[in-house]
Amino acid sequence: MNKTYKALKKIIIFTVGAAVFIVGVALLVLPGPGLLTMAAGLVILSSEFEWAERHLASIKQKIRSKYEEAKNKRKDGKKEE
Repeated sequence: MNKTYKALKKIIIFTVGAAVFIVGVALLVLPGPGLLTMAAGLVILSSEFEWAERHLASIKQKIRSKYEEAKNKRKDGKKEE
């Protein structure tokens, strides 16, 4: 029973994490927080999968750079055209 529970848990985490990640990919071209949604999907996946943890670090770096870019634009009073 314990093996079955672990396998079912892994399948559920993969399904939910992958669904959230795919929505994030779609939001890269649609209006919405694509990188944040992708990061949320990877956070879910990283609870069971090591490869997701590695990719999460890359997404975090992109989010930080976008944040810094937006912060600098706001400081300068410039708007993106």
